[in-house]
Amino acid sequence: MARNFIIIEPDPVVCMDIEGMLIAKYPDCQIAAGSSLAEIGAAIYNCGPDSALIVRGTLISDSDDLKRVVQTAAARGAKIVVLGDFNDVGCPASYVELPFTSETVCAAVDFDATTGHSDLTS
Repeated sequence: MARNFIIIEPDPVVCMDIEGMLIAKYPDCQIAAGSSLAEIGAAIYNCGPDSALIVRGTLISDSDDLKRVVQTAAARGAKIVVLGDFNDVGCPASYVELPFTSETVCAAVDFDATTGHSDLTS
């Protein structure tokens, strides 16, 4: 189950809302958040099997660099959660429609898009 979260969300209110949801559900988690790939910095290089990358779909659609980073994170075993835009990201991902709820975001984080099963243990 993911315990490290990287959020790339341009709306600061939405980003804080997601952070609050994750902290409430996973109190011991670590979160790196920013509005763009550049703001995330080196945190993106730590994406692995214990990580989830939560990213606004329109950002992926608008940036080939971000799409490659998302695909690399998925190849390293990170869970990918795409908010909003449902364009194919080229790797297994969970998609959450906007507007979202705490339940839909947490369910997407707990869902393994590779196997099609939830790994929820808490």
